[in-house]
Amino acid sequence: MTRWQPALRTMGIAATTAATLATLTACSTDGQPATDDAAASSSAAAASVDVAALDTGPYPTDPRPEFGRATDDQIVQVEGQRMAQFIVVPFEVDRDITDMKNPTSAIASRNNLTMILGEGTPEVPANDDLLYGFSTTASTPAANIRQGTSRGLNTVVLRYMTPEAATAAAQQLAEQVATNGDNTVTTLPGLPGTHVIHDTGTDDTHQLMTFTPHNSYVIYEWYETTTKQQDKLEPTVRKAISLQTALIDQFPATPTKDEAAARGITGPTRPIVDQDHVLIYTLPYTDEEMDNGKTGLTPQSMRAVYGPRGMAHFSGDPVGTFNDLNAAGSTANAVERSVVYRAASDEQATTLMDSYRRTDSADIGAPPGLSDAKCSTTNDSNNTTYTCHVKLGRYVGEIHSDNKQDAYQQAAAQYVLFTKAEQNES
Repeated sequence: MTRWQPALRTMGIAATTAATLATLTACSTDGQPATDDAAASSSAAAASVDVAALDTGPYPTDPRPEFGRATDDQIVQVEGQRMAQFIVVPFEVDRDITDMKNPTSAIASRNNLTMILGEGTPEVPANDDLLYGFSTTASTPAANIRQGTSRGLNTVVLRYMTPEAATAAAQQLAEQVATNGDNTVTTLPGLPGTHVIHDTGTDDTHQLMTFTPHNSYVIYEWYETTTKQQDKLEPTVRKAISLQTALIDQFPATPTKDEAAARGITGPTRPIVDQDHVLIYTLPYTDEEMDNGKTGLTPQSMRAVYGPRGMAHFSGDPVGTFNDLNAAGSTANAVERSVVYRAASDEQATTLMDSYRRTDSADIGAPPGLSDAKCSTTNDSNNTTYTCHVKLGRYVGEIHSDNKQDAYQQAAAQYVLFTKAEQNES
């Protein structure tokens, strides 16, 4: 099944303030070592394809130059993308919540909070110290609605400049959300620092919302059930808070300037945009396409590198994505016009490629000259999507288009890019 969700439309993301940008320095993630035989295997596979005869259309066939360290315009975006690997995927809390919804995106400014938390939340005073965050949302499949067992979960993690700012923000945000819904802020036994809002929604639903300050973070949980399942509310939210608290503690967040000074960190500390050298092999969007929403995702969720958990947030099959990428040792996966997965070995990449064959789509044959590529078509709400997967060595590429010829051209260009990829990249 195709894992990536190319048509996701999430909330609009505004630029963060210069003051927030000025506070950040850096950190990074670890890659996965390759096998010594990958380069030889790649060369043998490439030799069987007449690369010069492939129709690559208007697409580039050379890797992009290295991106280097994040600029002022990029640093909050990169940090939000890095954070995604340390945000609990909804199915990890409630195994039946697998249908990804909005808002799922990195958070680049306080203005994004209106779409998630409601009116007035961006303006609470503590948000003067908001840096960035990430939001993930999903629900049970449509069949649960018919069965009367639908549930939904939204987890948001916001990073602030200091623990004091996070503590203030949790209280202020909870009070604003409660005011918007004419509710009262309470607590949960055993979680005295967590601010709690119970709300009875429409159509016989119940919601539990919590704001938990944890070090420099605020962890927000929103969980909704039908009336007959409301006994799930409190234990599920407690589980979500526990899992998310433990996971965010593992996030190697870029220190603020004050944090860097306190730790004695000197020298360049901004994060490297493509530390694992995998984004350079994707087919790019233009900046105009990114800004105009042509990509299917918010701009700061694109031109990104995600680990297995980060990819799962956006996937039509989050469980499959999470399990397959972990099994493949695919710790760095790049997302732009195309999606590029890099497995730990040639063999693991082959297994990953096979896992992406859709069972609910029609095979349309391979692009001319690329007999090993897999292409298919699906129809959804009168829209036709063409999907192709190509593989060379440790790399698997996934492309989507609403035009068959364009899909073939993208697949061909992606393959040519892979012939120039470093197979022994760590």
